[in-house]
Amino acid sequence: MIIQPERGARNVNEKFYEMETRQIAMLNEIFGEIELTKGEMRTLVWLSGWEESTVANVVSAIRKAIAAGAGRQEQPLRP
Repeated sequence: MIIQPERGARNVNEKFYEMETRQIAMLNEIFGEIELTKGEMRTLVWLSGWEESTVANVVSAIRKAIAAGAGRQEQPLRP
């Protein structure tokens, strides 16, 4: 799960913090309770600071990759 840094820990305005909150929530829909390394967490928090359309596109691509992976796992092995 991605944990948002505290508001006072960084020099960001309220609008940025609110946007980041929404984007982290969107990313957490995918990552849920997955244990992330500190580096992964930092990268995902960094990503959440980008435009909302950028994060939405990354989330969409991850969802497609997950769905494709699930589809590949369900198919029988070829001889």
